Parts: sequence; structure tokens; C-alpha cells
Amino acid sequence: MTLISAGKSLMSAIIEKLYSKIQGKEYSYGQLFEVINERNKQMEYSNILAASQEKGMVNRDDLNLDIQFERSNIDIYKIVRKGDYVIHLRSFQGGFAFSNMTGVCSPAYTILRPSTLLEYGYLSYYFKSYRFIKSLIIVTYGIRDGRSISVEEWLNLKISIPSKEHQLHILKVLRSFDLKIENEEAYASCLSNQKQYLLRQMFI
Repeated sequence: MTLISAGKSLMSAIIEKLYSKIQGKEYSYGQLFEVINERNKQMEYSNILAASQEKGMVNRDDLNLDIQFERSNIDIYKIVRKGDYVIHLRSFQGGFAFSNMTGVCSPAYTILRPSTLLEYGYLSYYFKSYRFIKSLIIVTYGIRDGRSISVEEWLNLKISIPSKEHQLHILKVLRSFDLKIENEEAYASCLSNQKQYLLRQMFI
């Protein structure tokens, strides 16, 4: 196991630990989120976002996906704003995606806008955790790749939310660890590029 994969495994364990014994007030997800159906009718945004497994919502161009679409049709796309959460087509196995940017996304996605009860990004880690994904089983229908989440039923599920102070503490711990993993990935990428450069020089 590489240092990076070991770090990610440890990160997953820390997430499970931090969110497993939350002492706070119980809310339904419907009290914490509003389902948003804001369309790009004025063509205000042209950057199309897509859900990624690790990075949440990212610019679709960065994923190098060869998807054909009519750019003139993005007026029917949904607007995702910074701080929103997104239920996408693979959420039943990958959780919900958090967006650190504003743009538009597929009309098939469901946009969740958090209330003021939640700190920015507080549930971004939890919504990708094994614990959360497992909890979606009772509101997921269909088979194989045709599975979908009943948003209406999910909104009735409940979760304990701690104080804003405790939310910030959890975020500080996880973001610090996240940064360490990102630094290791950047270092590994740099070493790989150096190796490729040296190999090319050998055959000049």
C-alpha cells in the first residue's frame, strides 16, 4: 500500500469516527436542505459541472470526458451555486457531491441548498462516507445501474447536528488531513514527471 492510499484509508476511518457519535440536535434533512430547481434561462453561466468521486463538483472539461451536447441547450441546465450539495446519477454508490464553485449541471441532478444551521461544507465529507452511503439503501430503488434515490423519502430521514463550533472543529481536522494527502499527491506527481523527463533524456 502506498503512502497516499494509506492516507486515504486513514482519512476514511477518521471521517467515520468523527461523525459516528455526534451529540447535537436531531433534524430531518428536509429541515437542513431546500431542493433547488434554478434553471440557466438567462444563459448566465456557461461552465458545465459534473460530479467526481473524490473532488465533488468539478468543471466537466477537467474530467476529459468525450460527451457530445448542444451548448445552446444549457439554458435548461440547473444552476449549482458555491456551497450546494448535489445528488447525481451515481449517488447511490458514491454519495452526494459538494460544490466549491458556481456553474450549471445536468437537469437530471438534484440540487440541495443548505440552511444556516450548517457550516459551509460541514457535511461534504460525511456525504461521501461508507456510513452515509449505507444509509441510502432504504431510500434507493431499482437494480444495478438503474438505481435511483427517492429524494422525498431521504428528506424525511434524520441526522444529529452539533453546534456550529463543533462543526468547525470537525472541518478543521478533516481539511488539515485532506491538505496533507493533496501535498503527497502533488509530490508524487512531481516525481513521476521528473522520472519521465529523465527517461526521455536518456534516448535523445
